[in-house]
Amino acid sequence: MALPLAALLGFQRPGRREALTAAALVGLVAWSAFGPADDFARFELAWVFLLAGGLVVALAWRPPAVAGVVGTGLVAVAVAAVAGAVLMAVTRFSWAELHWLATRHYGAQVRFVVGALATAAGPAGSTADSTAAAPAMVDAIEQSALVMVRVVSQMLPAFVLVQSLAAIAVAWAVYRAVARNPESAELPALRDFRFNDHLIWGVVLALTALVVVPALTGMGVVDARVEGAARLVGGNLAVFFGSLYVVRGLGVAFATAAAMGLGGPAPVIIGLITMVFLMPVVVAASLTLGVTDTWVDWRRRLGTRGS
Repeated sequence: MALPLAALLGFQRPGRREALTAAALVGLVAWSAFGPADDFARFELAWVFLLAGGLVVALAWRPPAVAGVVGTGLVAVAVAAVAGAVLMAVTRFSWAELHWLATRHYGAQVRFVVGALATAAGPAGSTADSTAAAPAMVDAIEQSALVMVRVVSQMLPAFVLVQSLAAIAVAWAVYRAVARNPESAELPALRDFRFNDHLIWGVVLALTALVVVPALTGMGVVDARVEGAARLVGGNLAVFFGSLYVVRGLGVAFATAAAMGLGGPAPVIIGLITMVFLMPVVVAASLTLGVTDTWVDWRRRLGTRGS
């Protein structure tokens, strides 16, 4: 978040305080770049610089006053993603290497945590049964965590894009709190969260890569290597655009609750409790609301009925 925040402070006609803060943030990032780091940390640092550059392009091309904070953030993420893909195409760094680095990085974290759990659950058990059951429980935790590592490594580009969009949102909120004369555009409330309806084509591309291409492979039209690449790209597209539409669906749900007179913390508490016990149902319902909002515009209908 530090470098995007520095870009925001430096781009929006900074005063002395904003310029000094931006310089300090850039210095902090530069200092961290010279510290000891593995290859995955270098990838993270490179992406931070790409994201900051993408944000500068987005601020010049589609500023928040024109596209809204969400629109500008999406443009910044898209520019950074395209730049990253181009760099990977013209350098020796590959998707396979990124997958390997992510697997090694997150696998090491899992092994550290599992090792600590195994040490804590060792001979300290109070009974023979509990001592015997502890290793099995630790092993089950390890296997589940390793499955998560494989999923995260495969879908790392999508998770990085979602995380970057959230970082830009936090940076914009901090920018408005720090800057003496910030831009007027504010972060939208969750019930107002929306984006350009043309992004539905991202969902179409994901479904094409995950459904149509494998079907063509089964018919002998497409090579198996193309299918593998399509599944990788389609999975990442599905995670990224699915996340966007889930949040949009939650915005529709909160707007509906507000239209029904359920204000304050009550919808949040009810939503959190529901997510704890019915997470798949909440995600599926939010995704459905978000996608159908492209054509139906549920919040406009709520406003029409309310009037």
